[in-house]
Parts: sequence; structure tokens; C-alpha cells
Amino acid sequence: MTINDKFYRLITKELTDGLSREEANMLQLEMQKDKSSEKRQKQISHFWNFFFPQTKQHNIISKTEKKLGFTYHSGRENKLWKRLGIAATLLLVVSIGAYILTPRQHTTLNEYRCDVGEQKKVVLSDGTQVWLNSISYIVANEPFIGDTREVILFGEAYFEVAPNPDQPFIVKTPMLSTKVLGTKFNIAAMNPHARQEISLYEGKVELITDNKAHQSIIMKPGEKAFFSPESGEIEVLRTTLGKPAQWREGILYLYNEDLFSIALKLERRFKTKIFITDPAVGRLRYTAEFENEPLERIIKILCEAKAFAYEKTEGGFIIKSK
Repeated sequence: MTINDKFYRLITKELTDGLSREEANMLQLEMQKDKSSEKRQKQISHFWNFFFPQTKQHNIISKTEKKLGFTYHSGRENKLWKRLGIAATLLLVVSIGAYILTPRQHTTLNEYRCDVGEQKKVVLSDGTQVWLNSISYIVANEPFIGDTREVILFGEAYFEVAPNPDQPFIVKTPMLSTKVLGTKFNIAAMNPHARQEISLYEGKVELITDNKAHQSIIMKPGEKAFFSPESGEIEVLRTTLGKPAQWREGILYLYNEDLFSIALKLERRFKTKIFITDPAVGRLRYTAEFENEPLERIIKILCEAKAFAYEKTEGGFIIKSK
């Protein structure tokens, strides 16, 4: 492990689980050795606290989770999501650290965030248009300098990338890089355990896994790819994608998706917790389309299609087997 590796590992732990006294002393020592490390630590901490402020969990939700013994929304999963988020962010900060710390480069680490229940359009410095779905954000160092244009994505976004063959556009999500030249595509990466979805409407993209296998797959228009961070496998299907990113118009389009993934999308859209108590129910798959339907109506239709039970509570919806 190099000195830089040790430094960033300690920062990651400091922002998630906390440091022991010995580790805190080690981090302090590293910053004393290199003054630029202290500045970088402050920048990373500021970024992390901006996007992941400490929030107090709703008492009813907390009691419900404890009573039913849920693992789907467990604290361990949240910590893992934080670690993946910090790790991805640190990769970006490390790769552009020289630009951040050198004023003459005139670059800025920009963060584009979309709140709960909202959709937002942003235009990056190269002219690339990005539509962010609810509770999603991207991080980019702009203007783009070097051989690539690189952004980090958490959540779901639709991209219309400005063509530039000399500077490929790369979207980084947990354990996956999506590399394009100029195209239109949608990425959904909402949870470290859930599979990621990439839908390609125009152009060509290359999917590159950031694991030991380093798998690489070229996608063609009209294809939908599914990537599992846990298995590291990519599955590509030829399908009818319909209109690009229909969620921008309030349409929820589902294609062969399991109920766990659907629940995440519904939580983001309707600001409501959805608990699944039976893993077998969570693995039920659906292909459907809903346009501006209320949450309970959607859950009821899904329930009638695959025969599960649900209960509406003050803390959200509980989905279980019949």
C-alpha cells in the first residue's frame, strides 16, 4: 500500500465508520508530512458532508425495521453505499487532484444535485446535456482537461453527450465505467447491491468493469445492459426501449425488473419507504408502464399481477407474501 493509498483509506474510514485513536494519529501524521494532504482532506470532507449530511432517522421507520428484522434497508448497506460513494469520489479527486490544487488550471469541481421527487436538466461545460432523476447527482471537474471527460454518477441520469472523438466521455458508477464518444443513453445506478441498467438509444458505448476480470462489452442502439456489482457480470438484451428516459415525463417504464429494483424507483419518486419482508417476493419480475399513477395504485396493480400482499403504514408500505 502506497502512502497515498493509506491516506485515502484513512479518509474513507473517517467519513464512514470513524477512526480509532491509532488511526487518527496516523492520518494526522500523514498530513503533517505533506501540507497538500491537509488541504485535500478538507476538500473531500466538505464534499462528502455536503452530499451526505448526518440525518436523524424517522422513529416509526426505525421501529418498524427493528421489529421486522429488515436487511433490505440495513445500516450495513448504507455504510457500504457510503464507502462506494467515497471511493468513487476519491478516484475522481485523485485523478484531478493536480488540477484542483493548482489555481492556474482554472478548473472547478462541480456538483449537480437533484432533490427528492424532482427532475433536473444541466448542461456541462462541453455542451453535454444531462437530465437527473430524483435523488441523483453527478460530479465533474470542469472544464474538461486531458484525454477524457470524466464524471461520477450516483442515481439515475439520461445523457446526450456532445461528440468529441479526441476526448471520450466516461461515466463512472460503482465498479463500472461507461465510455462514449457522442451518443444518447440512460444509466440507473441507485444502490450498490442492485443491478445497474444502461439503455442505449443512439451511438455506441463501451462498458468496462472495474473489477479483477475487467470485462469489456460494446453496446449497440436498442440494447439494454444489466450489470451486477456483486457478481461482476454484464448481461445485454435486445429490446424495445421506447422513448428515451420516459421518467422525464412522469412515466415509469419497467422491463423485466425485480420488485427490489422497482421499490427503489418508487421510493425515490414518491418519497416513501417501501419494505419487502420476503426475498422471494422481492425477486418477482415485471414488465409494465405507468403514467402519472399514484403510488398505492401502482403497488396494488403489481400485487394483483403476481399475488403478494401489502400493508400501508405511517412509515411507508410493507410488502410481504400472502
